[in-house]
Amino acid sequence: MSNGFYTQRIQRRIVRRLVSEHQIDIVHEPTPVSPKFPSLMFGLSVPVVMGPLNAGVKFPPTFQRSRKSLAVDSLIAFGYQFVDVFNRQFPGKIQAETLLVANERTKQALPSGVRGKIIELVENGVDFSVWRSDSTASKQTNQQVNFVFLGRLVDWKAVDLLLKAFVPVASQIDTVLEIIGEGKMRGELEAQTAHLGLSDKVVFSGWQSQEQCAIKLQQADVLVLPSLREPGGAVVLEAMAVGLPVIALNWGGPKDYLDATCGILVEPDSREGFVQGLTEAMLKLAHSPELRQSMGSAGYSRVREHFDWERKVDRMIEIYQQTIDNSSSTPEAKKSQ
Repeated sequence: MSNGFYTQRIQRRIVRRLVSEHQIDIVHEPTPVSPKFPSLMFGLSVPVVMGPLNAGVKFPPTFQRSRKSLAVDSLIAFGYQFVDVFNRQFPGKIQAETLLVANERTKQALPSGVRGKIIELVENGVDFSVWRSDSTASKQTNQQVNFVFLGRLVDWKAVDLLLKAFVPVASQIDTVLEIIGEGKMRGELEAQTAHLGLSDKVVFSGWQSQEQCAIKLQQADVLVLPSLREPGGAVVLEAMAVGLPVIALNWGGPKDYLDATCGILVEPDSREGFVQGLTEAMLKLAHSPELRQSMGSAGYSRVREHFDWERKVDRMIEIYQQTIDNSSSTPEAKKSQ
């Protein structure tokens, strides 16, 4: 936290100088995205917009004691006891004219005493110049079904559970699971793959550039994101933009992005139930090219309508203007004129 405050102090000095020298009308602080972290962006003599903010997502109740981050959760919970104290000392969020929040849970996590207007706006979006469907790729019904995971190989992404769920899928159909990404668990996951007898069915591709990831998604049939603690999940939107159906946990960010028309959300009722749910979802989509097609099309339409960066830029411009107008109409602003 001390490093964050040091950076913010430098940023605040720079911003104050820029506001003074260049007649800036509004300041936007997009990070840090935590609604709890205090902000030093106050007293700038111009209105401030913050966000989009997004609250940290806890593990589903049935997984809280089975994952390795319980100690971290306890430490975070301890720190949250002092959030309001810190935010009163550094009242950027409290005094901001506009606060953008990704969802209702983030709104509820804001420090007490917030004065500004709260607007819901998802922090993630899609650049359709990068993430686009390949109209030249005609996938035949008798082709191998390609599942793909894209993300960091860390504990809470639950790739270990995905591998377990993939065992009965690999035994029943012609399929491959490609795991794209790096992380400290890669060696452990590769060993698990060998132990489960999946070495000829699971491919670890390592880190890939954004352009390479887009091509990988175009070549896949289904994205599977088993992450247990995903506050956002930009990869879900990217897969939807490419026209892929998505299998994910009915929790956190994916729950905000997906509905039954464009993916399958698996309930986190229990560890065993979640693994079985992943298996059933993969088999369901593997056996139905028509369902994959319809879900992919619905996902593309949904992400085009709600998550296109171009539309989000237009919305941000609207928010800037509204914030400036509202700020200039306040009694305090009129007194200073």
